[in-house]
Amino acid sequence: MKFKTENNHLVFEFYGDVDDHYAKQVRNDIDFQISKQNPRVVIFDFKNVSFIDSTGIGLIFGRYKKLLQTNAELLLRNIPSQVDKIFRASGIYSICPKI
Repeated sequence: MKFKTENNHLVFEFYGDVDDHYAKQVRNDIDFQISKQNPRVVIFDFKNVSFIDSTGIGLIFGRYKKLLQTNAELLLRNIPSQVDKIFRASGIYSICPKI
């Protein structure tokens, strides 16, 4: 995972399979950067993701709940079709809009 600031938004770029192992590796880094930078908008970029499972969905929901406490917004972008199918089935777009 990489992160950067883009137009005053904190952007996290994910790579490969977002599964249990991956989520455990990145969760603390994401939370640290969110706490450190206190962004109004966070973007999760899935351009380079080939797979996501329920743990990955949980990672997104957990960050959404954290951001909700500070009135910040979580947006999802560059979603490959195989990941989009899982996102639609999970209902995640109802809380984290796709841009």
